[in-house]
Amino acid sequence: MNSRWMIAQGRTVLTAGAVLAVLLLAGGWLFSHPMSVSANQSVILLPAAMYHSVTDAGDSPAQYVISPSMLESDLQYLQAHGRETVTIHDLLAYVQDGAALPEKPVLLTFDDGYYNNYKYAYPLLKQYGMRAVLSPVASLTERFSQTDEAEQEAWSYCTKQELKEMADSGVFEIQNHSYDFHELKPRKGCLRMAGETAAAYRQCFLSDTQRAQDLFVSLGIEAPVCYTYPYGAVNAEAEALTAVCGFSVTLRCEEGVTALTRDTACLQGIRRNNRDGRWSSAQFWDALLAQTEG
Repeated sequence: MNSRWMIAQGRTVLTAGAVLAVLLLAGGWLFSHPMSVSANQSVILLPAAMYHSVTDAGDSPAQYVISPSMLESDLQYLQAHGRETVTIHDLLAYVQDGAALPEKPVLLTFDDGYYNNYKYAYPLLKQYGMRAVLSPVASLTERFSQTDEAEQEAWSYCTKQELKEMADSGVFEIQNHSYDFHELKPRKGCLRMAGETAAAYRQCFLSDTQRAQDLFVSLGIEAPVCYTYPYGAVNAEAEALTAVCGFSVTLRCEEGVTALTRDTACLQGIRRNNRDGRWSSAQFWDALLAQTEG
């Protein structure tokens, strides 16, 4: 896929009443291999988990940190309950191409690109035959590819070589989390700064996003088709710019489930549930699964 931006395709609008009714009454989980939901099924509720750091070092567990043993417990829970993992491209195939999804799917996402994702999550996902989405901050990938700070379990980030290895394996699908918008000041994530003109902001957003795309493509990684909003910060202006960039899917941080239909608009703003390390696997996954039971 060319790393340059595509013209965003037109999208029709979901029937609000129908989607709200489904969200209030039912649910479904997103996973990855042969057992499939009927290709004719019109709506599937998608729960998605959002992971960050996976380590025993430092302050673990915490709100955005889980231990490797907790991650393994999560994967064992999913396996025991017949759940299968899917990726962004699986969702696109379902929505755009009419492909089937697994009977019991779930979307696992990892934000920021911590080195400990490579050290722990990558081998565990391989061991259990599962896949996930990794959204690294591209500037941190470059920084830690050029320093002896790499491979510090608690706080360093994946190198270019590590991202390439994980992408080539098929275990991790790499998506765009910005080049250098992972800050809360002077701007909040990818949002416009106070006093910044609309034109200047547009140029900054497009340049930052393209820089991340170009980095991944230069490594031989397929150009991302999904934008993961830094800190989940999003508004109508940012949404319009991700559309200009041609992203078919965007990921937010709002908890809950997403109604998947055959309308491409449903892939904008997929909800994700933060995997808080202060919860056990059963507490987290039981609560998430309950949202899918009418």
